[in-house]
Order: sequence, then C-alpha cells, then structure tokens
Amino acid sequence: LPTPQVEARTLAMLHGLLHQLQAACSHLAAGARAFPSSVQETAGHVRHGVEGVQASLASARSFQELPGLVLAQSRDAVARAQLSLEGLLEHVGQHTPLPWLVGPFAPALVEYPEDAPVDMSKWEGCVTVG
Repeated sequence: LPTPQVEARTLAMLHGLLHQLQAACSHLAAGARAFPSSVQETAGHVRHGVEGVQASLASARSFQELPGLVLAQSRDAVARAQLSLEGLLEHVGQHTPLPWLVGPFAPALVEYPEDAPVDMSKWEGCVTVG
C-alpha cells in the first residue's frame, strides 16, 4: 500500500481505539462512584485526558496535519492516563473486599459465620460429591 493509504488506515485505527478507550473510561468513571472521592477524581481525570486526546486528533486526516506539539501533548496525556489507571488498579487491589472482585463462589460460606447455624433443609435431596 502507498504511504498515504497506510497513514489513513493507521489514523482510522487510532480514532477507533481512542473511541473504545473513551467509552471504557466513561464506564470506569461511572463505576468509580462506589469508591472514595480520590478514586472518583482520578477516574474523571483519566476520562477527560482521553477525551482531550480524542478531540485533538479528531479532525486530522493525516499525521502531517498535526503539529508536533499536539502529538507530544497527546502522547503525554496517554502516558498520564496509563499511570493513573495503574494507580487505580493498585488501589482497588489493596482496598477492595475480595467478594467484590471475584464474587461469592460459596454463598453459604460467605454469608454465614462458621459458628452460626445454617438451615440445611434447603439442601435436602442434593448429592454430595467427595
């Protein structure tokens, strides 16, 4: 393929990836409402940064149309977003109760303390293995 066609396809893929990233960041920001305000703010900053990059590159039909400063600022914004996302993942991993992340695989064990009586009548007729 000639260079202009490769560039056009690359730019189209970049627009598509930015659109997907922006949608994921919007979903992340909406889901962060259950977390402390610092996490919500970080998620919001990530979303706004990605939206800024998307807006900066939206009208370009070739990379030559984009000033070097815009490309550098976009690269920096994406790098900041990546660092922020890594920080969010670390925070969630350290401060989120395990059932929020993986779900209760054994509800009877999660919902009832060991010393609490458990109504076993609902399990009548079940076959135990092992």
